[in-house]
Amino acid sequence: MKIVMTVSNPFKPDPRVYKEAKSLAKAGHEVIVIAWDRERRYPKEEKIEGFSVLRLGPKAGYGPLMVLKLPLFYLKVFRVILRLKPDAIHTHDFDTAVLGFVFKKLKGIKWVYDVHDLYESFVGSRIISSLIIRFDSLMLRESDIVITVNPEMTRILLGRARLKANVVVMNTINPFKHLQRKAKRFTLFYGGVLSKGRFIEEIIEISRSLGFEVRIAGMGVLKEKIKSSPAIFLGYIPHEQAIMELSNAHLTFILYNPSILNNRIASPNKLFEAMWVGTPVLVVKGTLPEKLAKKFVIPVEYSKDAVEKTLREISGNPKIIRKKAHVGKRIFLRNYTWGIMETKLIKIYSGDT
Repeated sequence: MKIVMTVSNPFKPDPRVYKEAKSLAKAGHEVIVIAWDRERRYPKEEKIEGFSVLRLGPKAGYGPLMVLKLPLFYLKVFRVILRLKPDAIHTHDFDTAVLGFVFKKLKGIKWVYDVHDLYESFVGSRIISSLIIRFDSLMLRESDIVITVNPEMTRILLGRARLKANVVVMNTINPFKHLQRKAKRFTLFYGGVLSKGRFIEEIIEISRSLGFEVRIAGMGVLKEKIKSSPAIFLGYIPHEQAIMELSNAHLTFILYNPSILNNRIASPNKLFEAMWVGTPVLVVKGTLPEKLAKKFVIPVEYSKDAVEKTLREISGNPKIIRKKAHVGKRIFLRNYTWGIMETKLIKIYSGDT
């Protein structure tokens, strides 16, 4: 089957889209990822792990104003898909869903709508948020299959529309080789987007007062602040190095601001990586990571006092970290490997779903 995937980033690569495209190509499908190269700095055509990548313009930024350029991107993608004549279109996230809608109506091809995030969570305006939800409800009803990243997102989407079919494909990983060695000094590691609302600045301040080491990797608006803080700033590092840092740390944290719905139901890739390498995760009480791995994570209230109190307790009890590391691996291997998710993904295109 010829499958076209659409994504609104340059695919450099997008980890989830990469894993899905690779798995489908391995299963014998012809997969073409059409990406939006807003920076105009990546190869126009590329062959990766058995699938093709086509990058299109126009040049655009990453803020709200990129919406003005979206129609131009849609037009370019429309022309390419007409030429490719695929058997199925697999749209990633709300901002490319309209392409699936158009081609399903125009050509009657199979449309898989892959929902990574709740886009209304990213806007401050209630009016715009309401419009996104209403338009997304139409997309959900019309698509042949909706893929969600976790059961909690499925529950929310079922409240918006009657889905023809739904499959949960979590953003997980496969087991890999790694060194199991913890740093001598009590260490916390964070790798990811450096933005507000992720408790990064607070962790740095708490760790300074407790005498812990904090190692930070990534890029974002907090970069300069972190560089001038007591934390060890690693900048943007390769994934292999990030895994080594995670494995060496005693703890990591997924402390997203719970006032945002998308944060409460997030199941980030780093949760599963932490399970596999045996590094327990501080998470916000009541959020999805706690439900997914209750015996592995360390739930805390979203406050400096609560986090500081928990860090004091955990740092003085290394047995807890060792026990949780063991439990985390067991939970991961039983429920969350990419192999499990891959099987469900492939069934979508085999006619079994």
